[in-house]
Amino acid sequence: MSRQLKGIAFLTFVLAILFYLFFQASKHHPALSQVNAFAEDPYDAVGSFGVQFALFTALLSLVRAFRPYQSDKVLDSQELLLLRGEYFSCLSIAVTLVADIVALIRHPAIWISRPTGYLLVALVGGMALLTALVCWLIHRSTRNRRLPAAQNAWSRAIGIAIVSILILALYPEGWRESVPGELFTVLVGAAFLFVPVWVIGIAISPFPATLFEDVIDDLIAVYRWLKAHAGLFVVLCILFEKLLSQSFAYSVLRWLNPRQHTWNLVILLGIVMGVVLALAEALGEGGLHQIGRFALVAAIFISLECAAVLLGYFLLAEPLGLFRHDSTGKMSRSTYPGATL
Repeated sequence: MSRQLKGIAFLTFVLAILFYLFFQASKHHPALSQVNAFAEDPYDAVGSFGVQFALFTALLSLVRAFRPYQSDKVLDSQELLLLRGEYFSCLSIAVTLVADIVALIRHPAIWISRPTGYLLVALVGGMALLTALVCWLIHRSTRNRRLPAAQNAWSRAIGIAIVSILILALYPEGWRESVPGELFTVLVGAAFLFVPVWVIGIAISPFPATLFEDVIDDLIAVYRWLKAHAGLFVVLCILFEKLLSQSFAYSVLRWLNPRQHTWNLVILLGIVMGVVLALAEALGEGGLHQIGRFALVAAIFISLECAAVLLGYFLLAEPLGLFRHDSTGKMSRSTYPGATL
């Protein structure tokens, strides 16, 4: 990849980190949390899923920008995937900021006439300006790589974006007072994030039907580089390869391989992320004092996280080029790092 593309990938990752810090500060800082109009669902759900998706796509773009490629023939398609991932990362931040602005407009009494309220608005504006700057840099780098969008792509994108904003602006916030209503409200937040990101992203950067290297190829390339530069630690790579060569490990990896089984790994990731978020919530409240209550909270977090991950994967896995599903994408023992090296 060119130095320019690597630089933009790095800036996108920095933007995602700053967005995460902004989200955490606005939610947990003692002063800012008192004037945070978007701390409740569905706005908080948009932010929570937006942070996760922005970090994921930014990190994926960073890996694809800096990983070694064996052939220049794949660079054209990989550059498109790289730039599309950066666009999606910026769009997830932009859509979240739109949800934040909607909440600020709906609840002015929470923040107006309070110094920390104006500080929060300034932080939202600053994040918006940084996001616009990174988007402009990505746009500049695509001058020679742009593909024509479908005839109705932008009309559909604008229409869905307007409808989504209206739904969020008019959403009955009283529905979240009940448990079923709260669960439904969180899912509305997930849909508000992923659907606009999907339609706008496709309009900005249409994806051609072409061969590409997916996330598995990215990870293998990174592993090859690490092994080649491991020095004395290469013995750890050898042990890792021996572990993967065991029949049990091979069977597990085949079952998780998204090239062969589309949803297994995605569902497992949703479960793991749900458990991690539930643990973070419990520890933030003082620890695991009641196992039964934690199990209930974990079940809710897992269900909501899985639903959001499945929705995001269904809409965005193909344009992001996460995994191939053709005959060339099947995993065999020769695919493993130990066999290729």
